[in-house]
Amino acid sequence: MNTEEMAARTALVTGAASGIGLATARRLAADGWSVTGLDRQPPPADFPGTAVIADVTDEQALRDRIGASARLDALVCCAGVSGGAAGDGPVARSSGSAFDTVVGINLRGTFLAASAAWPALVAARGTVVTVSSVLGLTGGGGPFRSHAYVAAKGGLVALTRALAAEGRGAGVRANCVAPGLVDTPLAARGVTDPAVAAYVRDRQPLTGGVMDTGAVTGAIAFLCGQDAAAITGQVLAVDAGWTLDPALEEA
Repeated sequence: MNTEEMAARTALVTGAASGIGLATARRLAADGWSVTGLDRQPPPADFPGTAVIADVTDEQALRDRIGASARLDALVCCAGVSGGAAGDGPVARSSGSAFDTVVGINLRGTFLAASAAWPALVAARGTVVTVSSVLGLTGGGGPFRSHAYVAAKGGLVALTRALAAEGRGAGVRANCVAPGLVDTPLAARGVTDPAVAAYVRDRQPLTGGVMDTGAVTGAIAFLCGQDAAAITGQVLAVDAGWTLDPALEEA
C-alpha cells in the first residue's frame, strides 16, 4: 500500500476516551489511519484524531454523526460497560434494569453504530471489528459471574457473524476480538482482590495475569488491515491462554 492510500484510510472507534478504545485509536493513528473517536466522555488532550461526543445508546445521535461520514474504511466498536459497574452479577442477585443497561450499551450500542455506519462502509468496502470477551465464549465462572455481560458479549459474536454474512456480497468484512482481562482502568478495579488476581494469573499464563492493551490493539489493527482482506466472520481470542482446556496441560 502506497503513502497516498495509507493517508486515505479512515477509522471510527467507539468508546475511544479510555481503555481499549483509546489504545486502539492510538495504534491505528500510529499505523497511518485518520482516526475519529466517539465517546460520551471527552478523550484526553493528546487524542490522535478528531473527537466526537455521543452516546452509543442514542440512535439518532449516531446516525447524525456517523452517518455524515464522507468516507469510512473501518469501524471499531469498543464502547462498553462492565457488568459490575451496572449492578450485574449472579443471576439471583441481578435485576432486569442491570441487564438492560449492560446489553443496551455493549450489544445494542454496537448494533446501532454498525447500522449508522453501514452505508459508508459499503461505499468504501470497509471493515467492522467488534470487541467481545473471553467471558462471551466461556460463559464466565469463578469471580466473573455477570450474566448480562456474558450474554451481551456472546451476542456480539453472533452479531458480528450476521454482519459478515450480510456484508460479504458488498465487500464489507466483520470480525470480532475476544480479549482476556486487559490492563485498563476498569479492569484494574476488578483485580484488587488477591483471589481474583490469582484466578486471572492461572487463566492467563502467557502474561502472568492482566495483559497489556497492545496485545489487543495489535489484533484489531491486523483485522482492519489488508493482511486480513480474506478474513470475515471470525472470532480471534486474545486471551493469553484463558480459553484453552486445562486438561491439555496433561497431554
